[in-house]
Amino acid sequence: MKHFARAARFVLPVLLLAMTAQAQEDQQPQRPVITPERYDVTIRSLGSSLNSSDDDFAPLLLGNGKVLYFTSNRNGDQDIFSAVQGSDGWEQVQAAGPALNTDGDEGGTTITPDGRWMVFTACDRMDGLGDCDLYIAEYIGGSWRNIRNLGPNVNSPAWDSQPSISPDGLMLFFVSERPGGQGGTDVWMTTRSHDGDFGRAVNLGSVVNSVGDEIAPHIAADNTTLYFSSDTHPGIGGQDVYRVKKSDRGWSSPQHLGTPINSEYDDYFCSLRLNSDDLYFTSNRPGGSGDLDIYLAIPNPLPPGGVTTVLGTVTDSRSDNPIGASLTVRDISTNEVLSTFYSDEMDGSYVVVLQPGRQYVITAEAPGYLFYSDRFDVPAGSANDMVRKDIKMTRDIVRLLVYFDFDKATLQSASFVDLDRAVDWLKANPTVKVELAGHTDNVGSREYNKKLSLDRAQAVLDYLVKKGISPARVTAHGYGMSEPVATNETDEGRALNRRVEFRVVSR
Repeated sequence: MKHFARAARFVLPVLLLAMTAQAQEDQQPQRPVITPERYDVTIRSLGSSLNSSDDDFAPLLLGNGKVLYFTSNRNGDQDIFSAVQGSDGWEQVQAAGPALNTDGDEGGTTITPDGRWMVFTACDRMDGLGDCDLYIAEYIGGSWRNIRNLGPNVNSPAWDSQPSISPDGLMLFFVSERPGGQGGTDVWMTTRSHDGDFGRAVNLGSVVNSVGDEIAPHIAADNTTLYFSSDTHPGIGGQDVYRVKKSDRGWSSPQHLGTPINSEYDDYFCSLRLNSDDLYFTSNRPGGSGDLDIYLAIPNPLPPGGVTTVLGTVTDSRSDNPIGASLTVRDISTNEVLSTFYSDEMDGSYVVVLQPGRQYVITAEAPGYLFYSDRFDVPAGSANDMVRKDIKMTRDIVRLLVYFDFDKATLQSASFVDLDRAVDWLKANPTVKVELAGHTDNVGSREYNKKLSLDRAQAVLDYLVKKGISPARVTAHGYGMSEPVATNETDEGRALNRRVEFRVVSR
C-alpha cells in the first residue's frame, strides 16, 4: 500500500499515482521480501498533544533539540507547524503563520541546525515552475523572511518535494518525479556555493534509486549518511526506511533499518536529533492518533558518524544583549571557508556542527564589533560531542588567535587564519587605528619577557603591513608579564597570559 500517495499533494500527487500505478506494477519487478533484523529499539508515539486525528508527518528538530517542525493537515490544507519541548512533552503546537503557510499546500521542511535557513515545499504558487516546488526562507529578527523559489536549477515542471539540507547548508537532497530518473520518484541532490546559489540538480543514481518510488531523504549531520524510504528495495511492506553512506566510490548499498522501525505499513520521513540516539519518523501503523503519526525510536540502530556540536550564545560583553552574528568556520591548515552559521538576533543562541578529522577556527563577526575567533580540534573518528562556548563580543579589544614557536617571535602558519580576519576588518574600517599589545606569562625575567612580547607584537604588525595595512594605522607595544588575565600558577592560566591583543585606539 502506497499510503504516502494519498497523504498530501506535496508528498506525491494523487492523480499521478492513480494514472501510473498499473503501469508501474507492470514494469516493476517483484519486490524481494526479506526477514529483517530485529533491533532492540523502543518505539513510542509523540502522543496526542502533538499528533492529531489527521495526518501529521515530516518531523524536523532544530539543532538545539527544543523546537520541532512538522507538517499536518489538521486545519484542512497541508501546513507547516511547530512545537516546543516542555517538561511533559511537546507543547505550544501552532501553525507557522502566513509568512510560510498560505491557502495552498505547504510542508516538508528542512532547516539548518542554527535555525537560519529553511527549505520547504509549496504548491500552486504564482512563481512556481511545477505542481509543487522547493522554496527557501531566512530566519531574521524572529520571523521567516526573504522567501523565494529555488529556481530552475532545482525545481522542474514536474513535482518536486521533501527537501533535506546538510548542516553546513551546502547540500540539498529532495525527491522529484521529473524525467531522467530511474523510475517512479527518485532522490536528487543539488549543491550550494558559499555565495548562496544552488547548482543544477543531479540524480543519486541506481544504487539509491530504483524503478519504484524512493522518497523522504534525510542527510545526517556527518554529511555522508543518508536515510530514505523505498517501496522497491528488499523490504517487508509498504515504504521502508534505509540507510546509505557516501564515500569517494559513491553510495553504499542500502541497509534496511529492520524492525520495529520498519513494519508492514508505510514508514518514512526519518530524521535525527543532533548528538543523540533519537530517531524520529512517520508511520501509518495501527494504534496512532490519526492516519499518519510521528514516532520516536531510541536508539537509532544504524547511526551516522559522530560530529562535534558547538553551541552557546553571542552577546555584548558589557550589556549582555544578544547579538546576531555570523560564525564562519575555516580549516586552520588551509584557511578555507567550510561553512557559515548564524546566531539568533533575538536570544543570541547559535549552533555550529564540526566534522571529525580537522582543526577549525570559528570566527564570530557582527557590525560595529571586533571579530572574535576560537580554535576547535576534532580528532578523526571522534564520537558525538557537545561543546558549550559563549561568545562575548567587544568593540575595542580582542585577543588574536596567534601562535609562535617556543620562546621565539616566529609566527606559525596556524596564526594566518585570524590575522587575515584582522586584515579584512581593518580594510572594512579604514579610519581605525590599533595597537598590537604583546603579553607573556611570568616564566623568565621581566626584561626578557618585555622584549619577547614586543617582538611578537611586531611580528603581527609586520604581517598586517605585508597584507596591505598602512604602518601609520598600527603600532606594537610589549607589556611583558605586567598585565596578566589569569593566574600564573597553572598551565592553563599561563597559556591565557601569553597573548597578543588587538586594541582599537582611535576611530
